[in-house]
Amino acid sequence: MAKKKSENSEKKTTTKKPAEKKTKAKKPESNESKESSPQTKKKLKVNFWRTRLHDEELGIHQQLKYQAKTRWFSKNFDIEGIVEIDGQKEYIIAFNKEEWEETPKDEPKRLTLRIFTIMEETLNVGEGGNFKGGIELSVAHSLLQTYELHKIAPIFYIQLPGLKSIIQIAPGWRLKGTRFSWPLLPEKPGDKFQVIDAKGVVGLGNDYELYLGEVKIGRIDGQRVQKEFEIDIYDENLAKDKTFIHTVILFACGANFMGEIEDMIKELYKKMEKTGTSDYKIPKAEMDLFRNPRMMRR
Repeated sequence: MAKKKSENSEKKTTTKKPAEKKTKAKKPESNESKESSPQTKKKLKVNFWRTRLHDEELGIHQQLKYQAKTRWFSKNFDIEGIVEIDGQKEYIIAFNKEEWEETPKDEPKRLTLRIFTIMEETLNVGEGGNFKGGIELSVAHSLLQTYELHKIAPIFYIQLPGLKSIIQIAPGWRLKGTRFSWPLLPEKPGDKFQVIDAKGVVGLGNDYELYLGEVKIGRIDGQRVQKEFEIDIYDENLAKDKTFIHTVILFACGANFMGEIEDMIKELYKKMEKTGTSDYKIPKAEMDLFRNPRMMRR
């Protein structure tokens, strides 16, 4: 009888152990689900000003300081926004505002936008004011791409300091919604050629999801009324890549004007759709983008 009791007591102890394992097995599942969700490695914010009150805050001579500091700040530029990186104000946004806003709607117009490091508030030209990149619309290339795809297709070009090549941002075919792509070209030994996809989110906003292949590496959340773009980068390596970061910032800047750009390209395309001929007079800045680089002097 004593042996039977001991056997029963052993059985009871064995039945308790699996129950302990089940409760412990639930914990790693919740940890894995948290790790699989996108985590922001870098947060960017592009903020276009909605009022002219900021002009007074900048001061009368502020734009002249930028002109004196760098040739990249054109005389027809106005400072119209700011860029934040991880909560810190880093760059100002400037573009050819007067030309863009005062050109009649039935006439083609160019967009040239650049970002610069913020200049210190001093009487003289101090630190900052350095050119960090620019984006411009090529109307001629846009008409060519639109004619080819039979779909409104704006083409942008990005120029970054220290980068010998020009980055083209081009729209592509997509069954539903918009899609823009641009390359990440090798800059040093070991780098590989990569392509970034910015897929437009269908809705009222101006949002894009960023992909490298099938992996989602970021998101652009655009607010049309507030003229703000919040950008989250999920990939740790790309969050450290200055070329990628500046390209995404400039793409978001260009997206702020996308509606007006598409309307303009649409009207120009209608006039040449049947004949293949356009009256658009290509400016020298755009003609230079068609030049044969092998014929240029080194």
